[in-house]
Amino acid sequence: MGDQQGILYIATGERHVQEALESASASTPHACGHPFVLVTDRISQAKDAGVFDQVLSHSNAIGGYRDKISPLKNLPFAQTLFLDSDARLTAPVNALFSALGSAHLAATHSPVRHPSGWRDERVPSLFPELNSGVLLLRRGRRQKRLIRRWLSLYDKLHRRFAQTWDQASLRSVVWTMMQQEGLRLTVLPAEANFRTTKPWVAGKGLAVHVLHGRVPLDERQALMHYLNSDIGRFRTWAEWFQRTPQSKLAL
Repeated sequence: MGDQQGILYIATGERHVQEALESASASTPHACGHPFVLVTDRISQAKDAGVFDQVLSHSNAIGGYRDKISPLKNLPFAQTLFLDSDARLTAPVNALFSALGSAHLAATHSPVRHPSGWRDERVPSLFPELNSGVLLLRRGRRQKRLIRRWLSLYDKLHRRFAQTWDQASLRSVVWTMMQQEGLRLTVLPAEANFRTTKPWVAGKGLAVHVLHGRVPLDERQALMHYLNSDIGRFRTWAEWFQRTPQSKLAL
């Protein structure tokens, strides 16, 4: 595609494809006219829905985290916003593209800084994992190298330790390329990738731009009203549950 900026979902399996269709549909009002692309193993299901501007075939879908890494080698846009199937835009996407600036990669820190399992001890502890469910990527040689190395290390860890988690390998590769090859990383605030599955705080003065988590359908409107109707104050999970004790929002 000739577009300079766009939004990419990668989803395999019926459940995740349906979730991506719903998330992309909900994101459309905030997409500022930018196109949506889906990479999937369910081509007919996705095309029939008519949500995405382009549907591409996933060449090696096996299920699990690995499925989302390999398609990131060949990005459909010069600047690509990748979203997990359970992530949706909740504010104009142009702010996210602007935040990429001149960086090769933009992401937020993972709320769980260092999960159990393998981690690269050569990387400083205060450089925690990046959440891989919302990534801004600038297409180019460094981006391709980053994804190739991420996939290679992911496969190595899977073989050696049966580790399926993908963010430990991403952390290692990003840090190494920053130190040795000039990879430029922009770390975005939590509002750019708002994880509803962990205790959360929305910072005063900034709207939530991407809601990332499986929010019950009957709570979405109320949650977004709480998060973005008055950004001149802190909004917290504790207050949300105090106001909405019947909430089924998973933590």
